[in-house]
This record gives sequence, C-alpha cells and structure tokens, in this order.
Amino acid sequence: MGIVTDYFAAPTDGAAMTALRMPGGPSASEDPSLPRFDSVALPSVDPFVMLAGLAQALSGRPYGEITANPRHGALVGSTGDEGPWIVTVSDELTKDLASVAPARLARVTRTWVRETEPPAPAHRITPAVLLLAELATRVVADGRYLYCWTSLGGAA
Repeated sequence: MGIVTDYFAAPTDGAAMTALRMPGGPSASEDPSLPRFDSVALPSVDPFVMLAGLAQALSGRPYGEITANPRHGALVGSTGDEGPWIVTVSDELTKDLASVAPARLARVTRTWVRETEPPAPAHRITPAVLLLAELATRVVADGRYLYCWTSLGGAA
C-alpha cells in the first residue's frame, strides 16, 4: 500500500478541511458540490520526511530546524487511521518554492531524489515539484496557504 499525496491551496485551515470529503484528493475530485482547489498531485512525496528533505536541499537550513516549524506537517484534519489527512506546508517552504528559478529547482530536485531512501524516480518527481513551485507562486501571490491531502493507497 503506497502513500497518495495531493498538494493544494486554500485560504484557511477551515477551508482546507473541506478537502477531507474529496475521494482521491483535491486533484482527482469531480464532485460539483465540493469546492474546487488549485492543486497538484505529487506522487509519493510525503509532507513530513520527504518534503523536509526537499526544503533542506532547497534552502540549506538544517533538517531539524525545518521539522521544528509549527506549520511543517501540522495536522489540520483527519478521517481515520488510513486517511485522508490534511496537513500544512510551512510558509517558509512555500516562499522558497515560489522564489526559486525553475532550472535551479530542477537541479536541486534531481540531486535530492537521488539521496532519498530508496532513491525516488527523478523523471516523475522533478516535473511534479516544478508544478508544486508554480502552485506555491500562486499561493504567495494570492495570500493563501499550501496544504497536503494525504492518504494510504486505496483509502479515501
């Protein structure tokens, strides 16, 4: 069973919680009765360890400092043991993603994924991280926040 991760923008934690009702996550939801979120699926990049590793590779800040941030992976809402869960992405990482040049982000991402255990497939992760940076740019410009909808594969 794998982890499903979907990153999305919302104006508040309360608004982000509505994504808990979206089977498959905000990127997959087609239910017209639910709000639409600006989102990007980021396959198997968990919002805790892997995203902290990306933040470290991007910013040079120590891993412990990144994970100590109260908005790094803070639980906003959950529906059970297998998810989905909604967690926050820190404002610092959001701003770092929004401000980095795409070519540099692609280089950093390719290096970072080689160092993950097990190494992640750069050909899949790099384009998704570039889309995440585009989302982060819109989040910063609009004064919103970045969140992650996470579930164990098959749970929704």
